[in-house]
Parts: sequence; structure tokens; C-alpha cells
Amino acid sequence: MIRNLKVLLAAAMALAAIGAVSAGAAQAAEFHCSVANCRFTALPDGTGTTAHHVFIVENATKTEQVSFTCNELRGEGTSATTTTSEVTLEAIKYETCKVNGSSGVVVDMNGCDYLFKAAGTVTIKCPEGKKIEVTVPGGCVFSIAAQGPLSTIGYTTIGTTPNREVTVTANVSPIAVTGNATCNSLINTGQTLTGTYTTGNTKVTGETQAGVMADAWFL
Repeated sequence: MIRNLKVLLAAAMALAAIGAVSAGAAQAAEFHCSVANCRFTALPDGTGTTAHHVFIVENATKTEQVSFTCNELRGEGTSATTTTSEVTLEAIKYETCKVNGSSGVVVDMNGCDYLFKAAGTVTIKCPEGKKIEVTVPGGCVFSIAAQGPLSTIGYTTIGTTPNREVTVTANVSPIAVTGNATCNSLINTGQTLTGTYTTGNTKVTGETQAGVMADAWFL
């Protein structure tokens, strides 16, 4: 009798554990908007370093590095539903970019987008044959091809209902990077290069249409 009771208790505990795991999976965080066909707009969060985007390229031995800083990022995405596990950021623009503190850097997305997953990853998506190009005055070009998913992206809901927004942070590595021969004045491109992308905050606002705010949150 006691043995049977122990078996039943063990089975009940196992089922409870499975139920807890299933409930946890069902409650995985997602992106939410108060309207369907929601427009998401990514804008700088403030005007200081909290809005900066930093991309550091290192060689394989980590003895050389090149640091890029852009003051802000802008972009937009849409969701046909009020709840989604992923959002693609398109029409991305980096503004006021520098290399090792010197201005004049241009970031050309060449049609590439960022696919953000609620699980905390980002995937770089590019049209066939295209890459993101970071051009330094003088002809040096660093290229980033389609790749991912890459970790780690963080999301935080700010504000109160019905005017909530989401801030996005990034600490993403390793990112595969290549550089042309002209970049040898900055770093030895004959070695394997990897990048690390870090940010302060980018603020994402939900909109019913351009300029008309909706309620958006991450939960």
C-alpha cells in the first residue's frame, strides 16, 4: 500500500513538473500592440550616449580593434496581429557615425533588415548578393553579410497604459565581418575579423498610423 502511494505521488509530481514547463512555454514573452496592423517606429532614446550604437571590430588575436559609434538609429516595422513573437525592422538608418572618434563614416544597409525575436535574438537579413557596408573616408569598407540568429537583445516596457513603449538594448557577438585591403591601415584584414555590437537604448513606439501612438509593450 505504501509502495503504491509513493508511486502515485511520484507520478503526480512528474505530471505537475511537465505542466509547469508547458505553462512556462505558453507564457513566453512576446511583443504586443493595442491595434492590429500595428506600425512600430524605432527612434533614439534621448540625445546623449544612451542613444549611441557602438560597433567594435577585432582581429582573431584581439590585438587590434576598430571602434565605430553612431549617435542614433531609426527604422520601422509592422505587425498584422496584436501579438507577435518577432518584428522585422526595415528602412534602417544610422546617423552621425564616427570611426575611432573621426567623423565621415557612412553605413549603407543595402536593403538589409534586422529580424528581432522575442526570445532575445536578432538575425541580419539581406537581399541576394547584398551586405551591410560601413564605409570609412579614404575607401575602407567593412562588410557584414546576412547571419544569425545572434544573441543578446534585451527588451523593457516603459510608460503606463495606454501609452507604453519598449526600449531595446543590444550586446551582440560574435558578428562575422570582412574588410577590403584599404582597411589594413586600421586593422589587419588578412586575419579573421569579428564584431561586437552594443547600444544604449533604442525606443520603439507602436502606432495606429504614422504619428498616432498606440499602446505597445513586451510581456
